[in-house]
Amino acid sequence: MHRGESIQAAVNAARSGDTIRIEAGDYREAVCVDHKGLTIVGAGAGRTTISWPRWNSIGELPTATPTPCWAAQEAADAEDDPTTSNDDVSGLFFLYPDSPVSVSGLTTKNHPASGIAAWGANGYDVHDTAGLGHERYGVMAAASRNISIANNYEKGVERPAPFYGGTGGVGLGDSDAAAADIIGNYVEGYNLGVFVRESRGGKISGNTVTGNCVGILFFDDSATEVPDTSHYVEGGDFTISNNTSIANNRYCIAGRDGSQLVSGVGMSITNADHVKVVGNTIKGNHPVIPLGAAPINYPAGGLSLVSFAPPPGTSPAGAPDPGLVRNIKVVGNYFADNQPVDIWVTRPIPGTLLQGTGPGIIIRDNHCTTSDPAGLCG
Repeated sequence: MHRGESIQAAVNAARSGDTIRIEAGDYREAVCVDHKGLTIVGAGAGRTTISWPRWNSIGELPTATPTPCWAAQEAADAEDDPTTSNDDVSGLFFLYPDSPVSVSGLTTKNHPASGIAAWGANGYDVHDTAGLGHERYGVMAAASRNISIANNYEKGVERPAPFYGGTGGVGLGDSDAAAADIIGNYVEGYNLGVFVRESRGGKISGNTVTGNCVGILFFDDSATEVPDTSHYVEGGDFTISNNTSIANNRYCIAGRDGSQLVSGVGMSITNADHVKVVGNTIKGNHPVIPLGAAPINYPAGGLSLVSFAPPPGTSPAGAPDPGLVRNIKVVGNYFADNQPVDIWVTRPIPGTLLQGTGPGIIIRDNHCTTSDPAGLCG
Protein backbone atom coordinates (compact mmCIF):
# COMPACT_ATOMS: atom_id res chain seq x y z
CA MET A 1 0.00 0.00 0.00
CA HIS A 2 1.06 3.58 -0.69
CA ARG A 3 1.61 6.69 1.38
CA GLY A 4 -1.68 8.43 2.06
CA GLU A 5 -3.73 5.23 1.98
CA SER A 6 -5.31 3.75 5.12
CA ILE A 7 -3.66 0.79 6.83
CA GLN A 8 -6.95 0.05 8.59
CA ALA A 9 -8.75 -0.08 5.24
CA ALA A 10 -6.13 -2.49 3.89
CA VAL A 11 -6.50 -4.68 6.99
CA ASN A 12 -10.28 -4.69 6.65
CA ALA A 13 -10.02 -5.80 3.01
CA ALA A 14 -7.40 -8.49 3.68
CA ARG A 15 -8.00 -12.15 4.41
CA SER A 16 -6.15 -14.21 6.99
CA GLY A 17 -2.77 -15.24 5.65
CA ASP A 18 -2.39 -12.18 3.44
CA THR A 19 0.66 -9.92 3.41
CA ILE A 20 0.33 -6.14 3.55
CA ARG A 21 3.39 -4.17 2.49
CA ILE A 22 3.49 -0.53 3.57
CA GLU A 23 5.75 1.89 1.77
CA ALA A 24 7.75 4.57 3.55
CA GLY A 25 5.79 7.39 5.17
CA ASP A 26 4.05 8.52 8.35
CA TYR A 27 0.60 6.99 8.85
CA ARG A 28 -1.42 8.68 11.60
CA GLU A 29 -3.38 5.60 12.67
CA ALA A 30 -4.28 3.11 15.37
CA VAL A 31 -5.03 -0.20 13.66
CA CYS A 32 -7.30 -2.98 14.95
CA VAL A 33 -6.86 -6.44 13.39
CA ASP A 34 -9.83 -8.47 14.60
CA HIS A 35 -9.62 -12.29 14.30
CA LYS A 36 -7.19 -12.23 11.35
CA GLY A 37 -3.61 -13.39 11.08
CA LEU A 38 -1.63 -11.17 8.73
CA THR A 39 1.94 -10.42 7.74
CA ILE A 40 2.60 -6.68 7.86
CA VAL A 41 5.89 -5.44 6.43
CA GLY A 42 7.09 -1.85 6.39
CA ALA A 43 9.88 -0.28 4.36
CA GLY A 44 12.10 -0.29 7.45
CA ALA A 45 12.08 0.99 11.01
CA GLY A 46 12.35 4.77 10.81
CA ARG A 47 10.97 4.80 7.26
CA THR A 48 7.44 3.45 7.75
CA THR A 49 5.87 4.95 10.89
CA ILE A 50 2.46 4.33 12.44
CA SER A 51 2.03 7.28 14.76
CA TRP A 52 -0.37 8.95 17.17
CA PRO A 53 -0.26 12.61 18.19
CA ARG A 54 2.08 13.66 20.98
CA TRP A 55 0.29 13.85 24.33
CA ASN A 56 0.86 14.29 28.06
CA SER A 57 -2.65 13.87 29.49
CA ILE A 58 -5.83 11.92 28.74
CA GLY A 59 -7.54 15.13 27.66
CA GLU A 60 -5.00 15.63 24.87
CA LEU A 61 -5.69 12.26 23.24
CA PRO A 62 -7.77 12.08 20.04
CA THR A 63 -11.19 10.50 20.18
CA ALA A 64 -10.84 6.77 19.51
CA THR A 65 -12.93 5.26 16.74
CA PRO A 66 -14.77 2.33 18.37
CA THR A 67 -13.33 -1.11 17.53
CA PRO A 68 -13.42 -4.56 19.17
CA CYS A 69 -9.72 -4.12 20.01
CA TRP A 70 -10.10 -0.92 22.00
CA ALA A 71 -13.19 -2.34 23.75
CA ALA A 72 -11.19 -5.43 24.79
CA GLN A 73 -8.32 -3.31 26.09
CA GLU A 74 -10.74 -1.11 28.02
CA ALA A 75 -12.41 -4.12 29.62
CA ALA A 76 -9.16 -5.77 30.74
CA ASP A 77 -6.90 -2.83 31.63
CA ALA A 78 -7.04 -2.09 35.34
CA GLU A 79 -4.76 0.94 35.00
CA ASP A 80 -6.53 2.93 32.28
CA ASP A 81 -9.15 5.66 32.62
CA PRO A 82 -12.46 3.74 32.84
CA THR A 83 -14.45 6.71 31.51
CA THR A 84 -12.94 6.67 28.02
CA SER A 85 -11.38 4.37 25.44
CA ASN A 86 -9.17 7.15 24.08
CA ASP A 87 -6.27 5.76 26.13
CA ASP A 88 -6.82 2.17 24.93
CA VAL A 89 -5.57 2.39 21.33
CA SER A 90 -2.44 0.67 20.00
CA GLY A 91 -0.44 1.06 16.81
CA LEU A 92 -1.19 -2.50 15.64
CA PHE A 93 -3.44 -4.68 17.81
CA PHE A 94 -4.17 -8.29 16.79
CA LEU A 95 -7.22 -9.54 18.69
CA TYR A 96 -7.48 -13.36 18.70
CA PRO A 97 -5.93 -13.88 15.26
CA ASP A 98 -7.00 -17.12 13.56
CA SER A 99 -3.62 -17.71 11.92
CA PRO A 100 -0.01 -16.64 12.58
CA VAL A 101 0.99 -12.97 12.79
CA SER A 102 4.20 -11.34 11.59
CA VAL A 103 5.23 -7.68 11.79
CA SER A 104 8.55 -6.22 10.67
CA GLY A 105 10.24 -3.15 9.25
CA LEU A 106 8.26 -0.33 10.82
CA THR A 107 8.09 2.14 13.71
CA THR A 108 5.18 2.78 16.06
CA LYS A 109 4.99 6.01 18.03
CA ASN A 110 3.05 7.61 20.91
CA HIS A 111 0.08 5.24 21.21
CA PRO A 112 -1.41 5.31 24.75
CA ALA A 113 -1.76 1.52 24.94
CA SER A 114 0.86 -0.49 23.02
CA GLY A 115 2.90 -0.23 19.86
CA ILE A 116 2.41 -3.77 18.54
CA ALA A 117 0.25 -6.19 20.54
CA ALA A 118 -1.50 -9.54 20.20
CA TRP A 119 -3.95 -11.40 22.37
CA GLY A 120 -4.64 -15.07 21.80
CA ALA A 121 -2.11 -15.59 19.01
CA ASN A 122 -0.64 -18.96 18.04
CA GLY A 123 2.36 -17.79 16.08
CA TYR A 124 3.47 -14.21 16.76
CA ASP A 125 6.66 -12.89 15.20
CA VAL A 126 7.68 -9.26 15.68
CA HIS A 127 11.18 -8.40 14.53
CA ASP A 128 13.24 -5.43 13.39
CA THR A 129 10.75 -2.80 14.50
CA ALA A 130 11.10 0.34 16.60
CA GLY A 131 8.76 1.94 19.12
CA LEU A 132 8.72 5.26 20.90
CA GLY A 133 6.65 6.56 23.78
CA HIS A 134 3.94 3.93 24.25
CA GLU A 135 2.17 3.96 27.59
CA ARG A 136 1.62 0.22 28.14
CA TYR A 137 4.06 -1.81 26.04
CA GLY A 138 6.26 -1.32 23.02
CA VAL A 139 5.76 -4.92 21.87
CA MET A 140 3.62 -7.38 23.80
CA ALA A 141 1.93 -10.76 23.58
CA ALA A 142 -0.77 -12.02 25.94
CA ALA A 143 -2.52 -15.37 26.21
CA SER A 144 -0.40 -16.47 23.25
CA ARG A 145 1.93 -19.27 22.10
CA ASN A 146 4.85 -19.73 19.72
CA ILE A 147 6.16 -16.22 20.17
CA SER A 148 9.25 -14.55 18.76
CA ILE A 149 10.03 -10.95 19.71
CA ALA A 150 13.48 -10.21 18.33
CA ASN A 151 15.79 -7.35 17.39
CA ASN A 152 13.39 -4.56 18.21
CA TYR A 153 14.29 -1.11 19.56
CA GLU A 154 12.00 0.39 22.21
CA LYS A 155 12.35 3.70 23.98
CA GLY A 156 10.00 5.14 26.59
CA VAL A 157 8.94 8.76 26.95
CA GLU A 158 8.47 10.08 30.47
CA ARG A 159 5.17 11.89 30.97
CA PRO A 160 3.71 13.62 34.02
CA ALA A 161 1.93 11.56 36.70
CA PRO A 162 0.12 9.23 36.57
CA PHE A 163 1.80 7.99 33.37
CA TYR A 164 5.56 8.23 33.92
CA GLY A 165 7.48 6.11 31.38
CA GLY A 166 5.19 3.30 30.21
CA THR A 167 4.82 -0.19 31.67
CA GLY A 168 7.31 -2.21 29.61
CA GLY A 169 9.33 -2.09 26.43
CA VAL A 170 8.74 -5.79 25.74
CA GLY A 171 5.96 -7.67 27.50
CA LEU A 172 4.66 -11.23 27.72
CA GLY A 173 1.71 -12.07 29.92
CA ASP A 174 -0.85 -14.70 30.79
CA SER A 175 0.67 -17.26 28.42
CA ASP A 176 0.94 -20.96 29.28
CA ALA A 177 3.18 -23.16 27.12
CA ALA A 178 4.31 -19.89 25.56
CA ALA A 179 7.34 -21.24 23.66
CA ALA A 180 8.56 -17.64 23.70
CA ASP A 181 11.85 -16.30 22.38
CA ILE A 182 12.58 -12.73 23.50
CA ILE A 183 15.93 -12.14 21.84
CA GLY A 184 18.23 -9.28 20.93
CA ASN A 185 15.95 -6.38 21.81
CA TYR A 186 17.09 -2.97 23.09
CA VAL A 187 14.89 -1.22 25.67
CA GLU A 188 15.49 2.13 27.34
CA GLY A 189 13.41 4.46 29.48
CA TYR A 190 10.45 2.27 30.48
CA ASN A 191 9.33 1.26 33.94
CA LEU A 192 10.31 -2.31 33.02
CA GLY A 193 12.66 -3.17 30.19
CA VAL A 194 11.53 -6.77 29.59
CA PHE A 195 8.50 -7.83 31.62
CA VAL A 196 7.31 -11.44 31.68
CA ARG A 197 4.42 -12.11 34.03
CA GLU A 198 2.31 -15.18 34.68
CA SER A 199 3.79 -17.03 31.69
CA ARG A 200 5.54 -20.34 31.23
CA GLY A 201 8.11 -21.70 28.82
CA GLY A 202 10.73 -19.76 26.90
CA LYS A 203 13.94 -17.76 26.92
CA ILE A 204 15.05 -14.16 27.31
CA SER A 205 18.45 -13.86 25.67
CA GLY A 206 20.83 -11.28 24.25
CA ASN A 207 18.74 -8.24 25.15
CA THR A 208 20.15 -4.89 26.28
CA VAL A 209 18.17 -2.99 28.90
CA THR A 210 19.26 0.37 30.29
CA GLY A 211 17.71 3.44 31.86
CA ASN A 212 14.59 1.63 33.04
CA CYS A 213 13.44 1.20 36.65
CA VAL A 214 13.89 -2.58 36.37
CA GLY A 215 15.91 -4.08 33.54
CA ILE A 216 14.27 -7.52 33.39
CA LEU A 217 11.38 -8.58 35.62
CA PHE A 218 10.10 -12.15 35.64
CA PHE A 219 6.99 -12.03 37.78
CA ASP A 220 4.35 -14.49 38.90
CA ASP A 221 1.34 -13.00 40.63
CA SER A 222 -2.11 -14.24 41.52
CA ALA A 223 -4.28 -12.54 38.93
CA THR A 224 -4.40 -12.46 35.15
CA GLU A 225 -5.13 -9.39 33.10
CA VAL A 226 -5.78 -10.75 29.61
CA PRO A 227 -8.40 -11.54 28.73
CA ASP A 228 -9.79 -11.65 32.28
CA THR A 229 -9.07 -13.04 35.74
CA SER A 230 -10.76 -16.43 35.25
CA HIS A 231 -7.61 -18.49 34.62
CA TYR A 232 -4.18 -18.76 36.21
CA VAL A 233 -0.75 -19.49 34.75
CA GLU A 234 2.06 -20.48 37.11
CA GLY A 235 5.01 -18.40 35.95
CA GLY A 236 8.32 -20.14 35.31
CA ASP A 237 10.30 -22.57 33.14
CA PHE A 238 12.40 -19.84 31.48
CA THR A 239 16.08 -19.27 30.78
CA ILE A 240 17.42 -15.72 31.11
CA SER A 241 20.85 -15.70 29.47
CA ASN A 242 23.48 -13.43 27.96
CA ASN A 243 21.57 -10.21 28.52
CA THR A 244 23.18 -6.87 29.38
CA SER A 245 21.46 -4.87 32.12
CA ILE A 246 23.11 -1.53 32.82
CA ALA A 247 22.10 1.44 35.00
CA ASN A 248 18.39 0.79 35.28
CA ASN A 249 18.08 3.64 37.74
CA ARG A 250 14.82 5.42 36.95
CA TYR A 251 12.38 5.89 39.83
CA CYS A 252 8.94 4.32 39.41
CA ILE A 253 5.68 4.20 41.26
CA ALA A 254 4.41 0.76 40.31
CA GLY A 255 2.06 -2.08 41.23
CA ARG A 256 -1.67 -2.48 40.86
CA ASP A 257 -2.28 -0.19 43.80
CA GLY A 258 0.72 2.10 43.29
CA SER A 259 2.33 0.86 46.48
CA GLN A 260 5.64 -0.25 44.98
CA LEU A 261 8.42 2.33 44.78
CA VAL A 262 11.17 0.95 42.59
CA SER A 263 14.55 2.05 41.27
CA GLY A 264 17.92 0.53 40.46
CA VAL A 265 17.05 -3.10 39.74
CA GLY A 266 19.09 -4.95 37.12
CA MET A 267 16.98 -8.11 37.16
CA SER A 268 14.36 -9.57 39.47
CA ILE A 269 12.71 -12.98 39.68
CA THR A 270 9.55 -12.81 41.77
CA ASN A 271 7.45 -15.78 42.95
CA ALA A 272 8.43 -17.85 39.90
CA ASP A 273 9.84 -21.38 39.66
CA HIS A 274 12.38 -23.19 37.47
CA VAL A 275 14.17 -20.16 36.08
CA LYS A 276 17.83 -20.19 35.02
CA VAL A 277 19.82 -16.94 35.11
CA VAL A 278 23.03 -17.66 33.21
CA GLY A 279 25.85 -15.63 31.66
CA ASN A 280 24.34 -12.17 32.03
CA THR A 281 26.21 -8.88 32.52
CA ILE A 282 24.57 -6.80 35.26
CA LYS A 283 26.27 -3.57 36.28
CA GLY A 284 25.72 -0.03 37.46
CA ASN A 285 22.22 -0.61 38.83
CA HIS A 286 21.52 1.47 41.93
CA PRO A 287 18.50 3.39 43.19
CA VAL A 288 18.14 7.08 42.38
CA ILE A 289 15.42 8.76 44.44
CA PRO A 290 14.23 12.19 43.24
CA LEU A 291 14.32 15.06 45.69
CA GLY A 292 11.27 14.87 47.96
CA ALA A 293 10.19 11.40 46.74
CA ALA A 294 9.50 8.53 49.10
CA PRO A 295 12.22 5.89 49.54
CA ILE A 296 12.04 2.69 47.54
CA ASN A 297 10.44 -0.40 49.07
CA TYR A 298 11.41 -3.02 46.47
CA PRO A 299 14.86 -4.69 46.72
CA ALA A 300 17.40 -2.86 44.54
CA GLY A 301 20.76 -3.88 43.13
CA GLY A 302 22.00 -6.29 40.50
CA LEU A 303 19.73 -9.32 40.86
CA SER A 304 16.96 -9.93 43.38
CA LEU A 305 15.14 -13.18 44.03
CA VAL A 306 11.86 -12.18 45.64
CA SER A 307 8.88 -13.84 47.28
CA PHE A 308 6.26 -11.18 47.51
CA ALA A 309 2.71 -11.54 48.78
CA PRO A 310 0.09 -9.66 46.72
CA PRO A 311 -0.93 -6.40 48.40
CA PRO A 312 -4.30 -6.77 50.14
CA GLY A 313 -7.24 -6.19 47.83
CA THR A 314 -5.30 -6.51 44.57
CA SER A 315 -6.16 -10.13 43.74
CA PRO A 316 -9.59 -11.27 42.58
CA ALA A 317 -11.65 -13.45 44.89
CA GLY A 318 -10.56 -17.07 44.77
CA ALA A 319 -7.24 -16.44 43.02
CA PRO A 320 -4.55 -18.91 44.15
CA ASP A 321 -1.49 -17.72 46.01
CA PRO A 322 1.45 -17.34 43.60
CA GLY A 323 3.77 -19.20 45.95
CA LEU A 324 7.42 -18.63 46.84
CA VAL A 325 10.33 -18.11 44.48
CA ARG A 326 11.88 -21.58 44.08
CA ASN A 327 14.07 -23.80 41.91
CA ILE A 328 16.18 -20.93 40.60
CA LYS A 329 19.72 -21.33 39.24
CA VAL A 330 21.98 -18.27 39.13
CA VAL A 331 25.23 -19.36 37.48
CA GLY A 332 28.12 -17.66 35.67
CA ASN A 333 26.88 -14.06 35.66
CA TYR A 334 29.07 -10.95 35.78
CA PHE A 335 28.13 -8.28 38.34
CA ALA A 336 29.83 -4.92 38.90
CA ASP A 337 29.02 -1.63 40.63
CA ASN A 338 25.50 -2.54 41.73
CA GLN A 339 24.13 -0.98 44.91
CA PRO A 340 23.36 -1.83 47.60
CA VAL A 341 24.34 -5.38 46.58
CA ASP A 342 24.99 -7.49 43.50
CA ILE A 343 22.70 -10.34 44.60
CA TRP A 344 19.79 -10.14 47.04
CA VAL A 345 17.77 -13.15 48.20
CA THR A 346 14.37 -12.73 49.80
CA ARG A 347 13.57 -13.24 53.45
CA PRO A 348 10.63 -12.31 55.68
CA ILE A 349 10.91 -8.71 56.83
CA PRO A 350 8.41 -7.43 59.41
CA GLY A 351 6.14 -4.69 58.15
CA THR A 352 6.58 -5.70 54.48
CA LEU A 353 5.04 -8.19 52.06
CA LEU A 354 8.37 -10.01 51.62
CA GLN A 355 8.56 -13.74 52.32
CA GLY A 356 11.23 -16.44 52.33
CA THR A 357 12.33 -18.70 49.47
CA GLY A 358 11.10 -22.10 48.51
CA PRO A 359 13.48 -25.00 47.79
CA GLY A 360 16.07 -25.32 45.04
CA ILE A 361 17.88 -21.97 45.09
CA ILE A 362 21.35 -22.47 43.53
CA ILE A 363 23.75 -19.52 43.28
CA ARG A 364 27.34 -20.30 42.20
CA ASP A 365 30.25 -19.33 39.95
CA ASN A 366 29.21 -15.69 39.60
CA HIS A 367 31.64 -12.77 39.41
CA CYS A 368 30.36 -10.45 42.14
CA THR A 369 31.50 -8.75 45.34
CA THR A 370 28.44 -8.18 47.55
CA SER A 371 25.38 -10.18 48.47
CA ASP A 372 22.60 -10.29 51.03
CA PRO A 373 22.85 -12.69 52.74
CA ALA A 374 26.63 -12.58 52.63
CA GLY A 375 28.65 -15.38 51.08
CA LEU A 376 26.78 -15.87 47.77
CA CYS A 377 29.50 -14.45 45.52
CA GLY A 378 32.21 -16.61 43.98
